[in-house]
Amino acid sequence: MKKFLLIFIISIFVLTGCGKGKDIVVIYSSMEDNRTQALKEQLKERFKDIDVKVQSIATGNCAAKIKNEKTNVEADIVIDLETGYVDSLKDYFADLSEFDSSIYLDGINKSDKYFTWVKNTMNLIIDKDYFEKNNLKIPKTYDDLLNDKFKGLIAMPDPKTSGTGYAFFLNAVNVMGEKSALKYFKELEGNLREFTTSGSGPTNLLKQGEIVIGLGMTSQGVAAINEGYNFEIVQLDTGSPYNTTSAAIIKGREDNKNVVEVFDWLINEFGRYDKENFMPDIILKDQDNKMKNYPENLKDADMTNIDDINTKEKLLKLWSEVDG
Repeated sequence: MKKFLLIFIISIFVLTGCGKGKDIVVIYSSMEDNRTQALKEQLKERFKDIDVKVQSIATGNCAAKIKNEKTNVEADIVIDLETGYVDSLKDYFADLSEFDSSIYLDGINKSDKYFTWVKNTMNLIIDKDYFEKNNLKIPKTYDDLLNDKFKGLIAMPDPKTSGTGYAFFLNAVNVMGEKSALKYFKELEGNLREFTTSGSGPTNLLKQGEIVIGLGMTSQGVAAINEGYNFEIVQLDTGSPYNTTSAAIIKGREDNKNVVEVFDWLINEFGRYDKENFMPDIILKDQDNKMKNYPENLKDADMTNIDDINTKEKLLKLWSEVDG
């Protein structure tokens, strides 16, 4: 009986993993599903002795969670969190000055508390077939989008829920001034099919044939073109709006050698893969873009205050006048 009991206890010990298990590192990722899936696959291949768990979380929800839980948050590492949020929460992030940042172009990183993850440009994405069939002039300015012929055929992400939508809104404010920008978007709403909740919404509606102009992410428009859709990326005369996201380590977790090892790999290995294959805007030295048809020499729009969270909070309150 004693022998049976001993065997039973040993079996439970093994089956429940009560022996020495893998160390766990938790990453909060705000990347799109395809990018996060690529990350999971590469982590599994690269780290055999560390259990790296990746949790997908929207950028606003991630920021709110860190703000509420501070350094007690479950995550060890955050990636692809909007830089404005990261900067406002930098007191909860570790000092990264010991990490090598020489892979970046000069001036890209502006703090020792986080590294830029990607630069994300936005442009118009249009359905070329529709424009050619109806002999329509391609829009080149914000005012061109007010043409009655586009009524119900445009989609824009909602600035309240999308960094892409906010980037277009901020650029318009910087170009036109607050009052004129609000007046403009009230007029534009008459031509919109909808304000989408996510930055990928306009591209998805274009692919479904429900709109002909999307104010969207350049990378997603190009991905659709590479899938065979007859779309075109159009830059407004004021340039391409953009924002950036960043990566950081939660303060205190930098003492864990596994967290440091994973973060270093993220910045130097997967981060380069992500930019070269999914988010090609140049922020690294010797960045070799592999996304075909991605437009070159895009002109940056005026994005003054893009990383200022106070400006964002103020403008989003004003946005309720457009889409309350």
